[in-house]
Amino acid sequence: MRRLCTLLDPNVQDATFFESCGVADLITTCYGGRNRKCAERFARAEGKVSWEEIEKEELGGQHLQGTHTAAKLHKVLERKRVLSDFPLFCTVYQIAFKGRHPGTLVKDL
Repeated sequence: MRRLCTLLDPNVQDATFFESCGVADLITTCYGGRNRKCAERFARAEGKVSWEEIEKEELGGQHLQGTHTAAKLHKVLERKRVLSDFPLFCTVYQIAFKGRHPGTLVKDL
């Protein structure tokens, strides 16, 4: 995360990543919230259910932010020609949008 932010803004301060609000937000995002809930649904369906269908069923009209962010981030990394420097982001993108099996996330890293 720090490497990505430094790539996007070389002036980012290291303290930003170690403050409690940054760490707390990361932990909260990983353990709760709609992105985690919908990602779990996607993984259990082995990627065979569309994000739109998951949003409709799980969120009742709300939309995910993580999927859109992952797609945009992939384009940025591709444009900057640094995809190989961010294997976790690339694997998440491939799972979310290119049919890669969710079970490969941990195995391949």
